[in-house]
Amino acid sequence: MIAVFWKDLRLILRDPWALGFALLVPIFVITVIAAALFSSGDDTPRITIPIVDEDRGPVAGAFRKLLGEHAIVEVMDRERAENMVAVQNRAPAALVFPPGLSRRYLQGRPSVVELLTDPAEPEGVQAVKVLLLLMDKEAAALADPLTDDMMVIEERNLTGNRTAISDFEANVPGFTIMFTLLAIIFGVSMGLHEEREWGTLPRLLVAPAGFTWILCGKLGARFVLGFGQLVLLLLWAHFLFDVSLGPSVSGFLLLSAMIVLGCVTLGLVVGGIARTREQAQSLGLAAMMIWSGMGGLFWPPDMMPNGLRLAAEGFFTTWAMRGMNDLVLRDQGLAGIADTLGVLFIFGVGTLLIGLWIFRVRHSAR
Repeated sequence: MIAVFWKDLRLILRDPWALGFALLVPIFVITVIAAALFSSGDDTPRITIPIVDEDRGPVAGAFRKLLGEHAIVEVMDRERAENMVAVQNRAPAALVFPPGLSRRYLQGRPSVVELLTDPAEPEGVQAVKVLLLLMDKEAAALADPLTDDMMVIEERNLTGNRTAISDFEANVPGFTIMFTLLAIIFGVSMGLHEEREWGTLPRLLVAPAGFTWILCGKLGARFVLGFGQLVLLLLWAHFLFDVSLGPSVSGFLLLSAMIVLGCVTLGLVVGGIARTREQAQSLGLAAMMIWSGMGGLFWPPDMMPNGLRLAAEGFFTTWAMRGMNDLVLRDQGLAGIADTLGVLFIFGVGTLLIGLWIFRVRHSAR
């Protein structure tokens, strides 16, 4: 037993890169998760609420003041507020105080306050509603005019036809992309590594067909398999959990294709960097966790500190979730996700070129 123990220990220590990945990657992943979910302090993002004050009276002023103690309040016109919520997606909801609100209160009549929402940001919308309830309690403590139900909230969806989305629609697309990412990264990286071990890949790479075309052919097979997996999972979610797939079939298929392209090319990079099976396993798992966490597949990006949110723009999974939310939750068609498709295509092609270069440098002569 002792002899077997020392033999296996020497084999493990013989590959310092795999040992380093196994020890350091969990530390990095835990750090990212902790920073995203349990951050506190000045870097913790405060929710932004655009306010359209068409009343400009004491009631609206009191409400703005109380709300500003818990959120970033920006007063603007209706057009800018709607653009900020529906187009820029910089705020989950906007408030509209109607003209004559203060006058009607003095007459003892209620007023309707519009809540213009983006249901694709369910956590943000819920946070705004909680803040409204909190403001109502604080107003009651101050004997403010808002205490006697003199303000009725009327919610209106700016990005679709629904004022609420199901938990399945909010979470299933992210987990679907995550499982597809996991399967493709391990399939591509481990497949390339096993072919190097068997000796088939080096012989293929010196074939007259050419290095690049051989690898692209192998990636093409993984692309078709991953595309079928992602589409099947989303169709299953659609029929079983009533998850919307958006109004455009072509948009849905193109977005799925661009997401899978990013997954396949990331798997190529992992396979190119890893020299052993153990390295491929550790690095593949790390890539899946980091790209999933930074891309918002585990949690909403709004929960992350400002620094991580800015860094997340450099991960294709962020754009994948953005496109999926636009398609599934905001009912955008092909034209509405065209920019996202373009960014995902650039990410995919760029990662492909990087992966081919790494693979050529490290493995083409082996």
